Amino acid sequence: MTPSVKPMRNIRAILGFLVKAEVDAIFRQQPFELVNGEPDPFTAWRASCKAIRNLSPTPLELEVGLIDESKLGVIGEVRSRSTFARYYEAVDDYQFAVVPVEGLLSPQWFADLDYVHELSSQISESASMEELVRFTMMEGSVTEPIINGAHVIFNSDRPDLHADQIPSVREIGHGEFEIVVRAGSRPNYVQVAMVGGRLILTNGVHRVCALHLRGYANIPCLLRKVSRIEEAGLNLQTSLFRPELIGGPRPAQVVDFLQGGVAATLKLRSMQHVLRIAIGVDMIKIPAIPNLALSQKKEPVEQFPNTDMFRSGPEGYPTASI
Repeated sequence: MTPSVKPMRNIRAILGFLVKAEVDAIFRQQPFELVNGEPDPFTAWRASCKAIRNLSPTPLELEVGLIDESKLGVIGEVRSRSTFARYYEAVDDYQFAVVPVEGLLSPQWFADLDYVHELSSQISESASMEELVRFTMMEGSVTEPIINGAHVIFNSDRPDLHADQIPSVREIGHGEFEIVVRAGSRPNYVQVAMVGGRLILTNGVHRVCALHLRGYANIPCLLRKVSRIEEAGLNLQTSLFRPELIGGPRPAQVVDFLQGGVAATLKLRSMQHVLRIAIGVDMIKIPAIPNLALSQKKEPVEQFPNTDMFRSGPEGYPTASI
């Protein structure tokens, strides 16, 4: 019997920053697998918890430098993109900045280590600031879809497929309309939210890790200030953002994915991501509502045509006099 093929990805998980109940739920509900003969996920969780206790506190004030857009032409190029106008400029007044990698708080508890190494091979150790901006604000791409009956089907190795939920309608001729659903690659710029004195990476974990592997201590990003973490657009349903951790001396940082002991090594089945857009056309009939001519108006009715016929009754209601 020919053995089945099971391609896997190498994952780094900072389990020690999560509460035990969430770790249990993760391994019950998602196809993560342990490695190195570990008997249960709590062994890896306890080891991560122990390593975290030896980490230095996260600095409260990190140095942030704004990029002089007049001296870097690629910034104007990014601002002119339809992606930037649609997904970033319409959301907030982002600034182009350079932030330190050390101290960036992580928005998630796991990262695909294979993808990190793949990205790190795409940037040199001596890249210019323009090259770094292009790397951190790279435009995505998708393969051409196929049409299968009433379905349009896209696929990708990455979870970057996106389609607008609301179609647009435009007239293309007399009595003829075109209904359009916009689909493509989800924007994937490196973004940072400044909350108080903390910097939270809201997107771009794998690119930041790739640059850190290449030796970069500071990276370009899109930066915005928010007054509360709820405004950063993160998934706050994980215990990674519980108040006592995120407001404590050492929250989870992006660089923790690359620290042995702090991050546990897991396996995850390689997956293809599929976006399917279905087109449905229904023709139905409904009863017509009669159109009443404007001339067919009823004569107004007096509320009290003869006030002598009414007198006050119980609780002030009128009663008829017969």
